Amino acid sequence: MNKDIENYFLNFSKKIENNAVLIALNFDTDSKIKNKLYTIDKNYKIIKNDIENILSGYSFNNNFLIHNNKIYKNNEINENIEYINNLIENAFNENILYGIPAYFADENKNINKALFLDRDGVLIEDVGYIGTVDRVKIKSEFIDVVKEANKKGYITIVTTNQAGISYDYYSNEDVHNVHNYIYEEYKKHDAIIDDFYYCPYHIKGHVEPYNILSVLRKPEAGMHLLASKKYNIDLFNSFMIGDRDTDIVKIPYLKTLLIETEVYEIESKENIVEINDIYNLLI
Repeated sequence: MNKDIENYFLNFSKKIENNAVLIALNFDTDSKIKNKLYTIDKNYKIIKNDIENILSGYSFNNNFLIHNNKIYKNNEINENIEYINNLIENAFNENILYGIPAYFADENKNINKALFLDRDGVLIEDVGYIGTVDRVKIKSEFIDVVKEANKKGYITIVTTNQAGISYDYYSNEDVHNVHNYIYEEYKKHDAIIDDFYYCPYHIKGHVEPYNILSVLRKPEAGMHLLASKKYNIDLFNSFMIGDRDTDIVKIPYLKTLLIETEVYEIESKENIVEINDIYNLLI
């Protein structure tokens, strides 16, 4: 299964500049991490390598790197780490360093596929900054989608931006209460949501410590990488379902399906599907 991701990296590397370096990026909340932290633009070019806040950058995961069609992996990287670090630093200085967020599943453990779900606009109606259960309106059509995902063996995981915390509209406890309510309402219909991830950070917020840039916030891939580690997820054969362009997270080999609503106009028309189409895609 990891071969699918490796092949994606190899094909991607053939489309970028000669002598460019392509690295696999990791996200971790461990403040003891010693690696440099990076940020990427929409084309996966690394644009910063001096991030200080652990929540605001990706690290090189020492699993995978490509330079001039040569693949370096795992032990080969560790055995040549000084050379690899110089390669990365020189490519960054020449503006030809690229990074793709990636999780390589542990093939010695059970590997899961996942259905990632946006919350507002997908599982529930998007009525703006929902901090109390009385404002939650369940979208009944997605109850059957979750049940189908359960039936087909997908781990179901909610990933949602909740900037309302950084704006002081509601608290972390409020978000947990809303998620518990959603979980129980879906469970009443035998539709099981396995986990909830949310990002409370927004640079325009005014509540510390939540007023920062964070790679947990979609379209960055932090939440999905954390979930992948916890559940050993094969991202290549997983799906993300959202209702806006920012739900297309920066994991280009993770298939994203977008549902049209009256709240947002979607620019990525090629990602739009009807809800009934989802059943045929979950295999």
